[in-house]
Amino acid sequence: MASIFVLVLVSYGFLKHSNTKKRKGIMEATSITQTKNMIIDLIKQPLFEKIDFTGTKIYDALINGAIDSATEAIRELSSLLEDLVWEAYLTSLFQSTMILSWLREMAAKKGMRLVSYQPIWITLPTGTKIQIKSPFFVKASPKRGRKKRGPQNRGGHLLLSVMGFVNKIAPELAFRAIQLSILSPSFDMASKTLKQEGINLSANQIRRLVSEMESPNLCSRVDRVLSDDDASLFKNRRILLAADGGRLRQRKNKRGPWPSGYKRCGFHTDWIEPKLFSLYILDEDGNIVKDIAPFVDGTTGKVDEFISLLEQYLVRLKIEDASEVVLIGDGAPWIWERIPKLIHSIGGDELKLTEIIDWTHAKQNLNKAFEMLSKKKREKVDFNHFKNLLFSGKINEIVTEVKSLLNVRASSKIMKKLKSYFVSNTTRMQYEASRAVKLPTGSGVIESAIRRVINMRVKSPGSFWKLDFVETVIYLRAQILYGRWGNIIKNWAHSLRCDFMDIATKAEI
Repeated sequence: MASIFVLVLVSYGFLKHSNTKKRKGIMEATSITQTKNMIIDLIKQPLFEKIDFTGTKIYDALINGAIDSATEAIRELSSLLEDLVWEAYLTSLFQSTMILSWLREMAAKKGMRLVSYQPIWITLPTGTKIQIKSPFFVKASPKRGRKKRGPQNRGGHLLLSVMGFVNKIAPELAFRAIQLSILSPSFDMASKTLKQEGINLSANQIRRLVSEMESPNLCSRVDRVLSDDDASLFKNRRILLAADGGRLRQRKNKRGPWPSGYKRCGFHTDWIEPKLFSLYILDEDGNIVKDIAPFVDGTTGKVDEFISLLEQYLVRLKIEDASEVVLIGDGAPWIWERIPKLIHSIGGDELKLTEIIDWTHAKQNLNKAFEMLSKKKREKVDFNHFKNLLFSGKINEIVTEVKSLLNVRASSKIMKKLKSYFVSNTTRMQYEASRAVKLPTGSGVIESAIRRVINMRVKSPGSFWKLDFVETVIYLRAQILYGRWGNIIKNWAHSLRCDFMDIATKAEI
């Protein structure tokens, strides 16, 4: 409710220089006094009638001991007041010719022109739908051969956009629907949940809201999750950077004409590997600082796209100011071939970088190596002994003992596995030394992120995703689950406020 009254006050500022006129069917502007009276008149009579009716209803409910009915009546009155304030505010705001002239200036900078005022239905924060007349702007065509373009072509309701409406839905409700859909198992479930609260938004409407959150470029994508204090967040800190890949099925349309009798084209459902990273701050004991929300993001693109996204985060967060970066992951080659080079290219060779392969993955791969042996030879193996050697970082001793104890050839499968996975990663498997300097040796943070962000939402059975859309879902889900959703909303509102203040400056308010 507070945001509504702030907007009303701003609208008064817009309207204070307005005059009452009527030309060419465009709606009239009003003076501030007339605007006040209009808002009061639109609110007063229906509100008084509702208060009288609600008062009687509450009294009867309490007499009969129906406290739930009394509470519901109060809630309905509160919603009515909010709806009335919104409707009165929007009605007065959209009648200002001064605002229209300022919108024309803003539209001109965007290469747009006014077509007409058009009646549209908008959805208020309570879910109530009202009809207003809104100025509709379209992209201006070249002067030669210009044709009139209506709402069926590319265009938009510029004032609604400046006010933060998303697909003609009030920002409070739009963000709530987006958050609910990202956390729910499906868009249909989110729609049903809202319907239980009296808000009718279809699953397709919610999908369109999520699509509106797609970032135009990597820079804006990163800026949306940052707060004002994040610029120096990594200074003189130990940073834990973890990376891993997940699994989901993409929806890729088949080429060629549609088969006879089908209403839509078929599609392929290939498995792809979305890649995720997380950035945490570590304290002096090697524990994660829980008071600071981590940075978690990922992409459905290939390794180059992942590296570009990670680079944007590292540059914006000034990774070069960190005292140490601890890179942890499994044995995937793309992690160790690309990320260390990226870190040194940004932070320089003087930035301390410690690389660690996850302890659990190392144990699992050691066990898989011994499973390559015959049953008779496996009986000779004391796995705990080799596990202790692995923890101590004595990789060469593991190779020597396996070769002498089991009498295996250098070309055998187990020797190839030990050399390709363990010998090549010897420096990354110094777990005892890492523990001694209080560094983590497990990648549980990124394994958990893969499960929470990807597996529990987009890897569900029967789910097939368009890559651009699922990347937006992954991005939003990561921010919601890891505490940076508030920054997205705040930065969204800030960008709109800049446009709004640009209009106000033109009016010398």
